[in-house]
Amino acid sequence: MSKYRSIVIATAFVFAGSTAALASCDGSLGRGWAGGNGKGSYEMAAGAQRCAIPFASFYSNNGNTRTPANEVSLRRAPKSGTITLSSSGIVYTPEAGFTGKDRFCTINRSSKFEGETLSGCITVTVK
Repeated sequence: MSKYRSIVIATAFVFAGSTAALASCDGSLGRGWAGGNGKGSYEMAAGAQRCAIPFASFYSNNGNTRTPANEVSLRRAPKSGTITLSSSGIVYTPEAGFTGKDRFCTINRSSKFEGETLSGCITVTVK
């Protein structure tokens, strides 16, 4: 049995769930994803139901072309919330009443970049 739980999507995946609008998070994916040490950091209001986080992207050698990952494997699940996937990224949903920091880690792949991965962790602070 693999120690990783995989969530695999295609870029055409559409989030099917509540019709509540996704909250915009403040923050970024940061640097280090190509080296396996990505460190993203986002903040959201305690009253927000969901936080939309973009997929990590692969860049062409000249840096002019950005290709979002189209396969995401969860290495570490958040402790105080859940993640789902939308067509443009990861959706973090905190448990009701949760405030504080929560963290999850992913490995990201794209069929256009065979054999390459982007990996790291994202910390979401619910204020």
